[in-house]
Amino acid sequence: MANAKTKNPKLMPVPAPWLDATTPIRNQMVHWPDNLGVTVGRTLSQDRGDAANVTELHLSAHTGTHVDAPLHFTTGAGDTTTLDLGRLMGPARVVAIHDPKSISLAEVQGIDIKPGARLLFKTRISNSEWSTEPFKPDFVALDGDAARYLRDLGVVCVGVDYLSVGKADAHHALLDAGICVIEGLALQHIEPGDYELLCLPLSIVGSDGAPARVLLRPL
Repeated sequence: MANAKTKNPKLMPVPAPWLDATTPIRNQMVHWPDNLGVTVGRTLSQDRGDAANVTELHLSAHTGTHVDAPLHFTTGAGDTTTLDLGRLMGPARVVAIHDPKSISLAEVQGIDIKPGARLLFKTRISNSEWSTEPFKPDFVALDGDAARYLRDLGVVCVGVDYLSVGKADAHHALLDAGICVIEGLALQHIEPGDYELLCLPLSIVGSDGAPARVLLRPL
């Protein structure tokens, strides 16, 4: 006779699937204009008689989905090896931004934000597969006063769906306070709402940024 306390696996809740919010790195994808262009090429190939296939990458640390380190805007500050990974994992909210020009103070003030929040902003940029299109200088950036407001509320992570969170003042407001910044998120197929976030940037000594894999699981 089966133990009455044995749990029936059929009754166990099935966790929601992980959703990939990572922009794939591909040859000749969009990049910040003054950064190194993206080249993905095969240096060894079995089609040419080599023993194995080996791919070579030429790219900026700020390619595709990536995390900024404090060093990005402050010489002598921490590199990607110093990032607090705990701030890049845990409950997060994907927030739809309706202003087509910027992530403004007025709009973020309308969000219920608790200390320790992780906020990922989905803007009009996510209406297209932007990584395969020409650079968009009119991307929707976080205003400096909005960044300072988020800092003062105790937000620990901010993510955006294009290659930069905003101008230098927005970067400083976040990075100088130890807030993790994720840029280049692929949110085209991610609905606004609450998720579990898993973001793991590469650990690169001396680097001001690092490509990252970002997964979201609905809560």
